[in-house]
Parts: sequence; C-alpha cells; structure tokens
Amino acid sequence: MHSSEKVNWGIWRSLLIGLVLQAIACGPIQNAMMQRNIDQLAEGNRAGWLADDAMHVVLCGTGAPLLDTNRAGPCTAVVVGGKMYLIDVGPGSTERSLEYRLPLAQLAGVFLTHFHSDHIGELGEAMTQSWLAGGRSVPLDVYGPSGVADVVDGFLRAYAFDQVYRTAHHSQLYMPKEGADMKAHTVSPSLGEDVVVFEQDGLKVIAILVDHTPVDPAVAYRFEYGGRAVVISGDTDYSANLGRAAEGADLLVHEVLEKKLLGSMSRALADHDLPRRSRLASDVLDYHTSPQDAVRLAREAGVSTLVFSHVVPPVPGFMARRVFLSDLGDVADVDVVLGEDGMHFRLDPNGGIERDDLD
Repeated sequence: MHSSEKVNWGIWRSLLIGLVLQAIACGPIQNAMMQRNIDQLAEGNRAGWLADDAMHVVLCGTGAPLLDTNRAGPCTAVVVGGKMYLIDVGPGSTERSLEYRLPLAQLAGVFLTHFHSDHIGELGEAMTQSWLAGGRSVPLDVYGPSGVADVVDGFLRAYAFDQVYRTAHHSQLYMPKEGADMKAHTVSPSLGEDVVVFEQDGLKVIAILVDHTPVDPAVAYRFEYGGRAVVISGDTDYSANLGRAAEGADLLVHEVLEKKLLGSMSRALADHDLPRRSRLASDVLDYHTSPQDAVRLAREAGVSTLVFSHVVPPVPGFMARRVFLSDLGDVADVDVVLGEDGMHFRLDPNGGIERDDLD
C-alpha cells in the first residue's frame, strides 16, 4: 500500500463504504455515514486533547524485539499544549498511532532513548506520516544521545526519493519539501546531572542518563507540564540515577523483563542443544529491569502510578498479568499497571490520573 493511503485509514475506509452504499442505494443512512466521516476528517484527530490543559500519555507500542502480535515496538506519545511528542518509534508504532487517531499533524518532536533497532525502526514513517497528515513546512526535531545525527541522516537518505516523489505529485503548496526534513539534537546528560533539552509553551523535557551497558549512552526522559510529571525510562537495568530523577513523578512508564522466566527459557534452549539462542536469551538479563526492581524504584521515588512497557518475554492474554503482576511484594503505595497498546492516561493539572483504552 502506498504509505499516504495509511493516513486515517479507518476514517477513509468508512467514507469509502459510505460512498459505495450511496452509489448502490442513496438514502439518509448512507448520507449521514459519509457526512460523519467527512466532519471527523475536517475536525482533526483528538481535537479535545489539543485544546485542553491536561497531559495525555498514550502507549502506542509496548513490545520488544521478540514477536508479539498484540504489541508494537516501543513508543509512548505525549500530547500537551496543542502538540504531540513521541518517545521512541518502534516497528508498528506509526500504524498504532494512526489506528488510535493520534494527532500526527501536530507532531513537534521525537525523543529517542537509544539506537537499538526496536526503538528507532519507524523514524522515517513517523516523519512521513506526520508530514502527510499536516503538510508540515519545517523539519521535524529529533532528540537523542550522541550518534543521533548519524541515525537521522541515515533515515533522510533512505527516504530522499520518497520526498521528491510526493512533492512533485502533490505540489510544494500541499507537501512542502521542507517538511520531509529532520533536525537532530544531541542530548548529553551525565550521572547525577540531568539536562533540560526542550522548554517551550510551558513544557519542559529533561534527559536522564540510564544504564543499558554496553549501549552507551542511553537516556530516559522526564516531561513536566502544569505541575504534573511523566517519566519514560527507555531501556535500562535498575538505575538509581533514574530513581533520583523520577522523584515525585505522577506517572512512570518503565521497561520490564521477567528475568526468572527468561532464564528458564535460556536453560531450556541449552538443553535442546541450541547454544546460540540460549546465549542470546541469557545475555539480555543484565541490562533490563525486573518487575520487582521497577516497583522498588517507583516506591523509592515516590511515583504514584507505574506502567510496565517494553514487556519481555511476550506472554499471551491473562497469563501476562500473572507473570508480571503476581510477585511484586508490597505495592500498597504504587498503582502498578501492565501496559498494553492503546492505553491512555490523562493527567489533569488539578490532580488525578484518568485511564482508558483507545479503540
């Protein structure tokens, strides 16, 4: 499918059905269906979120490199102050963003935590789909640790022909070539010294060094707006530095890896004479965080709501809750949520967190 056809495909599909039905038998139901979808396209996506003074956080990808058909690659969206920001852009996350009608036309920045493929795989699509959605006429800002300029340059080279084709086809007026550009910004926090990397319209974004050795550097981000704070961990082992920087946050989206289960998988693979796969499984145990340690960090930081994301290994359905939530110890003072794609958290400036699932 031509990628521009993916923009708001659910709405376009309904509109197409309405037109077909209208062609077959014009009637009030078909006309109303078509009009509703045209009105929705004219209004724009999540207009209410863009107009209010709350922070909106959406999990548009809670998976990891291991295949899980229910989870896209790591991606968290923050909608605040009339704009949208993405933290990591894993495979499948752009499709999730379109499915959930996130306001890609207002995408104002992408914040990369590190450069593992499952965190950067759709940078080109995030740029392109947001350009298509809103006709952006300025480069998309991309923030990340040292090396981000090379990553951005690589995606720009890969998408260079695509940009030329689209502008030639749709014209500079509707698809300005400048909107297919990206501008890299290097963030350089150090141990104990966080860095403000973005501050505009009441929103402050702070970069925090985390421990994903041998991936170095790797960062987390803290978003502050209207007296509320959200922290997204990226990939990390238990990090006291992250705990310090997350102090008092309202919401912490933290990666988790169930180490006991993955360790058992590694031993089983070895028993079946699969040493390479066994080694790959065991290698990841020392640079990710267990659910228990994530809870410990949240409690020590005084975080009120902890959301598990980047969930490893993939466990189906009801079993996932048992695996990731049943052995956490004392969680009386922390609301622990097993993240799923499509979860939406609304942080009102007056306090409280509302949660629902997007269709």
